[in-house]
Amino acid sequence: MKKFDPRTILLSTCFLIIALVMANSYWKVVVIILFIATHIFLFKLNLKDLVKILKYSAPLFISVIFVNYFFFSKSTEYIFLSLFRILGIIFLSVSILSSIDIIDIGYAIEKILLPLEKIKIPVGVISTVFAISLKFIPLLKEESSRILLAQRARGIDFELMNLKEKLKNIPTLFLPVIISGIHHSINLA
Repeated sequence: MKKFDPRTILLSTCFLIIALVMANSYWKVVVIILFIATHIFLFKLNLKDLVKILKYSAPLFISVIFVNYFFFSKSTEYIFLSLFRILGIIFLSVSILSSIDIIDIGYAIEKILLPLEKIKIPVGVISTVFAISLKFIPLLKEESSRILLAQRARGIDFELMNLKEKLKNIPTLFLPVIISGIHHSINLA
């Protein structure tokens, strides 16, 4: 497997996200989606991860359709563009996080922003903060699944609840995750 320079992956991902946000017609979005597919193929993203992400992103897509239809525009083109922008950004985010180590992302950011040190911007600190914040994502995911299992053992099963009950019991899941994240950040500091 050919290993790409993290700066190449980071810059190409940023370029595709900017192009996707600026696209304002069907054909531009389709062309960018083809580039995103090539990007995903080149950087060897696991297709099982993409399917899992699509499954968990379904409520986000439904809410985007709802918000765009009722609050912004009833145009199908506008809703289509919004959905594919979000889908592309999600795929690009997953591709960058699964193809580069988090430490390498920090180094890539530091190398890209290195010219800013000439004007006294603390590039090392910025890249370290960014890398550490990315380190917390898997930690919080692991912590939330552990708390979800603990809640299930206590009789609170989110999969069996209807939407109203889920909304009512969200604090029992997220407050311990937030508190745990604060404890981990204090320990890290």
